[in-house]
Amino acid sequence: MKKNRLLSILLVLAVVFISMSPKATAQTNKIKGSEVVVIGDSFLAMSHDITKRLEEHAKREGILDANDSFRDLSVSGTMLSGGISPDIPTQYRNALRSGTVKYVIMDGGGNDCIAGNVDRAAEAARNLINEMGRNGTIKVFYLFYPDPVGGLAGMLKPNLDRLRPQIQNIVSSSTTPKGYFYDLRPTFEGKYSSYIMSDGIHPTREGSYAAADAIWEEMKRVGFFEVSETIKYGDCNNDGNIDALDFALLKQYLINSEEDYNPVMDLNADNTIDALDLAVFKKYLLRMITILPDT
Repeated sequence: MKKNRLLSILLVLAVVFISMSPKATAQTNKIKGSEVVVIGDSFLAMSHDITKRLEEHAKREGILDANDSFRDLSVSGTMLSGGISPDIPTQYRNALRSGTVKYVIMDGGGNDCIAGNVDRAAEAARNLINEMGRNGTIKVFYLFYPDPVGGLAGMLKPNLDRLRPQIQNIVSSSTTPKGYFYDLRPTFEGKYSSYIMSDGIHPTREGSYAAADAIWEEMKRVGFFEVSETIKYGDCNNDGNIDALDFALLKQYLINSEEDYNPVMDLNADNTIDALDLAVFKKYLLRMITILPDT
């Protein structure tokens, strides 16, 4: 009788522990403004209104403290490759010298296109993204310009049209840092008269706010300021250890076949939890393998 009661208690605890064990979820962290760096040229730097508006959104969403701000190091007239100092890669390096850079929001390449240096700009962008990966930046959001209008359009638009897909490919294919490319043309379509200054390339305040609002919505959609929780495979009861208790919970999980998929127990990373995972766990406990998941 006592044995049956003890077994019942253990089964209840097993179900509770399984429900408590970590899932593969993402959470929006409170970010430090100093770890978010804005770099680029005058599309951002002329007024810094895009950055200010993004900060407002972040504060409203509770992601950024009320008295905090991003580090906006963007400088008018700068290029991806060469040109006036500090160029865009140097802006990033300057940010690194004064603190951790986890997130980068940037533009770049417009002045390179004015100078006719499309391919050099693309190569510089590729090198910069790779440099970010080596220095611990986890995400980069690259916004690309609306179409130019007026006198510069005839010369500038063809070069931007050449550079845009190259930058998009470089950014979107980057995994370290995770890259996000955003084309601003749809946001400005049909509203150039109010969104673009008379010079044909820089945003008005209204245009900057519209750009920032669109960027923020995209950031929310892709989870730019979200981070995936680290999964400790095999720690089924979430106590920080991987031991016989976790093995027992995995066995109980397999008995309760209606349980939701829990990646903590997917010890061979095949997106299924079954007897193979139990076999992997046995090997781990016997020290036949030392790393989970065993792929």
